[in-house]
Amino acid sequence: MNDVIGIPAPPADSGAPQRASKSQDRRTDRYNWELARGSITAFGEAKTLSAWAQDPRCAVNREALRTRLALGWLPEDAITRERHDKPVLEFTYQGRTLTLRGWAEQSGIKYATLHQRLTKGGMTFEEALLKGSDGPHFTLPVTAFGETKPLTHWAVDPRAGCSVITMRRRIAAGWDPEQAITEEPQNRSTLGSGVPHRAFGLSMGLEDWARHTQIPAGTLRHVMGSYDIPLDSALNALGWSPRAESGTVHDLVAIPAEQLRPGDRIVGVSTDHGPEPVLTVRRPYPPPSPPYTSTTPPASPTPTPPAPPPTPRAPTRR
Repeated sequence: MNDVIGIPAPPADSGAPQRASKSQDRRTDRYNWELARGSITAFGEAKTLSAWAQDPRCAVNREALRTRLALGWLPEDAITRERHDKPVLEFTYQGRTLTLRGWAEQSGIKYATLHQRLTKGGMTFEEALLKGSDGPHFTLPVTAFGETKPLTHWAVDPRAGCSVITMRRRIAAGWDPEQAITEEPQNRSTLGSGVPHRAFGLSMGLEDWARHTQIPAGTLRHVMGSYDIPLDSALNALGWSPRAESGTVHDLVAIPAEQLRPGDRIVGVSTDHGPEPVLTVRRPYPPPSPPYTSTTPPASPTPTPPAPPPTPRAPTRR
C-alpha cells in the first residue's frame, strides 16, 4: 500500500542493522582508546604500552592492560592489579575472625544469604549472623551451659569448636550437648580421652561409651566400681546390648511436651515461641513399633458334647 501512495516501503530487514549498530555503540562508547596510545606515565616513568606490558611489575598481558587503560583505570592500578583481585571479606564476631564464606560454613547460613543481608538488607554483621539460618534443622533450640539457644547461635558462640553441621550430627548421635559444641573434630576413629575399655569387640574411652550407649559415664563408672565388674557386664546389667542399637537411626525434632514418646531424649527446652515450652528431643527414626496385639476378640471355647451313655451288653448264654 505504501508504494501505491508514493511512499517507498522500507526494506524488510532494515531495522536489524540499526539495532545492531546501536548495541555496538553502547558497548564501545565506554572505551577511550586514546588513553592507551603514546607515552603512558606511571611510577614516575613514561613508557609505551608494549614496554609497560613487558615490565616485571605488570600483572596482565598487553591486551588486558590496553583495555584497562581505555576504560579509564589509573595506570598504576592497570599495570599491577592481578586478575580477579577482589578484596577478601573478613568479619570479626566475639573475638573470632573468619571470611564471610567461613562464617557461612560455621553457622549453616548460605553464603548468598549472608552477603545479601549485608549488602541489600542494610544489616550489621552481628545482625546478619544472629538472624540465623532459614533451614529448620539449624533453628532447633539446644540447652547447654545453662542457656538455651538455636543450633545456629551455638555455632557462632566463642565456645564452639566445630561447625553447626557437626554439632547437629553429634547431638543426634547421642553426644552430650556441651561436649558436642566444644570438642574440636579430630582425625581418629574414636573421640574423647581416658583409659580405653573393651567390650563387644570395641575399644574406646568411657566418655565415648557413654555417648555410644546413651548411658551417663558416671553411671557406668559407678556400676563397674561398686560391683567390680568389666564394662560389658555393666552394660548388660543396665539393659544395654549391641543388638538394641543395630539398625536404629536418631534424629532431632522440636515438639510440644504432650508429644513426648518413650525413648525420646530431651536436649533443649525453649519458651520463646509461646507460653507452652517447645522441646528439642533426640528420637529414634523410625520410632520403634509397639508390640503387636490382635484386635480380634478371642473365640469362645466350643463346648464339648457330653459323652453318650454306655451301651448295655447282652447277657451271654452258657
